[in-house]
Amino acid sequence: MSAPWPMVRLGDVLKRVKEAIRISDDCVYARITIRTNGRGIHIRNKVCGSDIGTKLQFVASQNQFLLSKIDALNGAFGILPEGCDQAVITGNFWAYSIDESLMERGFLECFTRLRHFVEECMHASEGTTNRRYLQEELFLKISIPLPPLGEQRRIVARIEEVATRVESVRRLQAEQVIDIQHTLNGMFSRLIEGAPLRPMSEIAPQVRRGVDIDPDGSYPELGIRSFGKGTFHKPALTALEIGDKRVFRIEPGDLVFSNVFAWEGAIAVVKPKDAGRVGSHRYITCLVSPQEALADFLCFYFLTPDGLEKIRAGSPGGAGRNRTLGLSALDRIEVPVPSLESQREFCKLMHLEKELRAARAATDLELGSMVPSVLSRAFRGEL
Repeated sequence: MSAPWPMVRLGDVLKRVKEAIRISDDCVYARITIRTNGRGIHIRNKVCGSDIGTKLQFVASQNQFLLSKIDALNGAFGILPEGCDQAVITGNFWAYSIDESLMERGFLECFTRLRHFVEECMHASEGTTNRRYLQEELFLKISIPLPPLGEQRRIVARIEEVATRVESVRRLQAEQVIDIQHTLNGMFSRLIEGAPLRPMSEIAPQVRRGVDIDPDGSYPELGIRSFGKGTFHKPALTALEIGDKRVFRIEPGDLVFSNVFAWEGAIAVVKPKDAGRVGSHRYITCLVSPQEALADFLCFYFLTPDGLEKIRAGSPGGAGRNRTLGLSALDRIEVPVPSLESQREFCKLMHLEKELRAARAATDLELGSMVPSVLSRAFRGEL
């Protein structure tokens, strides 16, 4: 990598520490886990020595740089935090003291979060695809920029400032989503309390729109994700692939159930982007009466604990594909039907909540690139 400062090898600032300890059956020891992708070091568990098979281990101390020789190429390294001080580690974990007269440990930690460093660890690992181990000699030859200590501290402070701002925005957005979800759930509870119950056969009768198969035609298929995660697009089917199976046209606004997975929330409202797709015979399509209810409102109800309980009651059998929602059972399910106006107000809030979650996801993606971008700029001397 290109940097405006002199480059040194990791071996110039790191020194391997092997503080051996013999495990006593009568003592309790803390063991750590080093998470991949630079997610830090944490206590895995605390166990009695009698439950530890390998009796010769090593002690790791606070502020040491630790890595997993097996998973270093996957970003399994970090600075040992105070809460993990004096944990025991096996020979698969390497501990290093940092020469802080040359390098701030925060600066080293920032450097190791670069994609460049992970790639260097990959190059320093040898073995077969599933058994590649870091080679210490090669690892210690990895080059790292060495600016003056004052410049190191400035870079670390700048990166931490950006990271703090990113986390602050993420936390604020998460709080906003939680707040509107609480408001949404509270509003729904008030709406259905005392609302008349009507059978699905009256409110949203089932409809089958048969499709005549053209031998040369192509039929894009619609899928429904479980746990209320909406629709998705499957590849188009040819007439040959459809064979003697029946497919049905699905229209935007339909309330659709997967008859084999409705019991785990495979229920959705067809969106305008889903227009022109077909569903298999395993999908139950309901056409919601616009004078009685809104499809989004009914879908929300069926994904609540009360709604799912009714779906499961109408889906007898064992787990998986043996639990099939019956057509007549769905028709008989009674759903709360408050006034259309109140349903509309609820759906406005529901759509706002979805927009907020989508905006949060987009912002989170953008924020996720900020810290790596700042890190790269910092080590190019551009901050």
